[in-house]
Amino acid sequence: MPELFRRPDLLRLDYDTYRALPAVANSDLSRLRDALDGRPPRPQTSPSNGALEFGTAFHTALLEPDTYVPGQPGLNDTLIWWLVDGVKMNSQLAEMLEQGTPEPSCLFTEPETDTLCKLRADLVVDVPGQPYTIIDFKTTIARDAEHFRSQCTVYDYDRQAAFYTDALKADRFILVGVQKIEPFGVFPVEVTELMLHEGRQKYQRLLRLLKAPATAPSYRAEAVQAAVDALGLGE
Repeated sequence: MPELFRRPDLLRLDYDTYRALPAVANSDLSRLRDALDGRPPRPQTSPSNGALEFGTAFHTALLEPDTYVPGQPGLNDTLIWWLVDGVKMNSQLAEMLEQGTPEPSCLFTEPETDTLCKLRADLVVDVPGQPYTIIDFKTTIARDAEHFRSQCTVYDYDRQAAFYTDALKADRFILVGVQKIEPFGVFPVEVTELMLHEGRQKYQRLLRLLKAPATAPSYRAEAVQAAVDALGLGE
């Protein structure tokens, strides 16, 4: 008899409440990666802090259109809704948008490192008799679908896919690149087992580093420790 499992609960939280949860997010792992690679720290941002960035505005229009506020400084509302319409012209994506739960959050313990983690997915589709699917939308300036596919590894989208897939025990993870420049193409990419394997190695390595920042190379030790301290989760 196959072993039964229970997926973590999907929580309906506003963004600021989610951000305040004392757990490690994929974005935190990106900051730790940046410190390890010698990149400058990323600024902490929140939709409630002022003008939205383009990607955040697009996600709001696509996933929670009733909460979209037009006329934000520096944003082209017409372009944002044009991109939303472009996504919905793909019949499969349109159906998943109708069926799915937008912007659900989740708290879970990553078993390999015993780390309390959190995630906030773009869209989760849980329909009886169909694969449990996570969809994540990325605005992009990639030239075409193959260019976007190659970026999935470069930008660590594979790490995010593995982090989310493992947490929710999902059957599928679909990345959707949405061109924000002409010709405004839409590029769905189903994440492969190889991508998940490579992404899993990435996130587990970073979680181990979070547990033991002293294991970072000596020339990055100070930056890594600062990144860990900034999370406020140090033991």
